[in-house]
Amino acid sequence: MRILLATPTYGVYGGIEVFVMTLADWLQRNTEHEIRVCFKLVSGVSVNALLEDRCRGLQLDYRFVQRGSTALLSNIHWADLVHGNNCSPDITLLSKLAGKPLVLTIHNWFRGKRGLRNRLWYLCSRLADWRTYNSNFVQGTWEPERRSATSQMIPTVSQLPSEQAPFEARRGFFFIARLIENKGLDVLVKAYARADLDRQQWPLYIAGDGPLGAWMKQYITEHAIDGIHVLGFLSEAEKAWRMAHACWLVAPANTREDMGLTPIEARNVAVPAVVTRDGGLPESAGDCALLCEPGDIASLTAALERAAAMPEAEYQLRARRAQQSLREYLRPISVYADIYDRCAGRRRP
Repeated sequence: MRILLATPTYGVYGGIEVFVMTLADWLQRNTEHEIRVCFKLVSGVSVNALLEDRCRGLQLDYRFVQRGSTALLSNIHWADLVHGNNCSPDITLLSKLAGKPLVLTIHNWFRGKRGLRNRLWYLCSRLADWRTYNSNFVQGTWEPERRSATSQMIPTVSQLPSEQAPFEARRGFFFIARLIENKGLDVLVKAYARADLDRQQWPLYIAGDGPLGAWMKQYITEHAIDGIHVLGFLSEAEKAWRMAHACWLVAPANTREDMGLTPIEARNVAVPAVVTRDGGLPESAGDCALLCEPGDIASLTAALERAAAMPEAEYQLRARRAQQSLREYLRPISVYADIYDRCAGRRRP
């Protein structure tokens, strides 16, 4: 069977692109299906060299096309089944007009039916033969009353860090995100400044770049906050090392986070998380996480103090349980092959 993995892209090597490429690589190595990746460029963007390098490195059959183009239609005609990401109207409508079975993976929560774009996306979601959602939170916004028999929740993760650090080698808190509004950076810096804890034993490591970086550095300097280490952008290897050597990951978003990948990455190396009750973060962090309220400095301060004061035995138990329960939360990537065969009316041996 010819399977087209189609996704809109800003031309960068980001989360959805990594997911699609990981899925394509697994399918071409583990099934007899013929796989092609079709990146539909958002208007006005160009292709980042890293994205092309990664595609070439995996030896994928990949194409870059413009939205609504004849090249997009040609790729859809090539396929026996189309797996789209989110509810792009051109991918959805062209696939259905061409009579192709359509699977949609929806990564973003539904903003409601107000406005033409939202209504069109909702219609496109209902045209799919099968829908997967990257969190229960996202699925609940699209299917609030009852879950469809032809949809399911599958966290969209790819390669997770695996090297664990011994408990005695861990120190402090680790935050990594794009330094933008609503990721909770401002709340975290202020909460850490207020927290009553030993800043030598409980440093805060902040990784990432973005427009709030300048504000963060100025605030730390003006308020003479000890214990915060600004790391800037990290490579994947550096990120994995820092995450494994932290006692806690902190993800204090206030943006209705769709899924929350970093708590999942941390759980895979037995590092529990402090997260806000925001979107899909609580489910991705698991029941061993410490929860606080989004945008609430006092609530996050209390969570940091609780983490720092936690007895070592309780901490180690939470860390191990966070890792063990992750296996129940994640799904094997082979589930997509089962979905394709079901939509195409086939049974996979």
